Amino acid sequence: MTKLDKKYNFLRPIKNNNLGRVGRSEDGGYVVDTSVLKKFDNLISFGLGSDWSFELDFIKKKINAKVHVYDHTTDIFIYIKPLIKCFKRFITYRKKYKDLSERFLQLINYVSFINLKNVLFFREKITYPIKIKKKESDIEKAFSRISPQINLILKIDIEGSEYEIIDEIIKYSERIEMLILEFHSLDEKEESFTSSIKKLQNKFDIIHVHGNNHCAKSLSGLPIAIEVTLLSKKYTPEKIEYICDFPLKDLDFPNNSLKKDLFFSFEN
Repeated sequence: MTKLDKKYNFLRPIKNNNLGRVGRSEDGGYVVDTSVLKKFDNLISFGLGSDWSFELDFIKKKINAKVHVYDHTTDIFIYIKPLIKCFKRFITYRKKYKDLSERFLQLINYVSFINLKNVLFFREKITYPIKIKKKESDIEKAFSRISPQINLILKIDIEGSEYEIIDEIIKYSERIEMLILEFHSLDEKEESFTSSIKKLQNKFDIIHVHGNNHCAKSLSGLPIAIEVTLLSKKYTPEKIEYICDFPLKDLDFPNNSLKKDLFFSFEN
């Protein structure tokens, strides 16, 4: 267990009795406030990649769920090309039927998810400011596609571009009930990370943190990639207590199941 320097105490999550996991018990699943999750049907998800267990679980838990997904790196051809390649190797006895079956299942799962009536998929890069209108979106553009009377949950995992949109998140914070955000490259961008978190804390409270073990820890002991769950300050409890030791048993799991999770602790 790494004991973090007291200067990182700004990251300590406020104790929350409603924590639950949405998505699988590996990379792609996140810890959220389940009571807030029940109240709001709209989710904007920045970053999908090859795992949509969070989004799919959100839909399964909510009959009226509406999910807007943004990812410029994902489309059907990302799954078709490896399938064709695998098929060619299969007919020349260089791949097993199991390999071909797995590739085909990945394609089917992707097509099935994207075509769900609850899902709207935008193959657009999230950035700020927008440079290419047809290929990029920012917070304003994404939020404009949902009625301004509707508050929502926002999930962000965009591999480093999160730092570009922090001020835009603040601008639309009144509509964001819960924010799930993964920060990357803390070994290189610790100053930007600290600044970003402190800006967000003007509007939100941290209720959970988890280190992504696909990356190591920085020299300070802080995970290089860290998942942070925040709630609107309208939910701030009267009595504030902090949780100091992570990961949490039965809620947190290694993003990479083949490696040990990242253990760290805040000063009391």
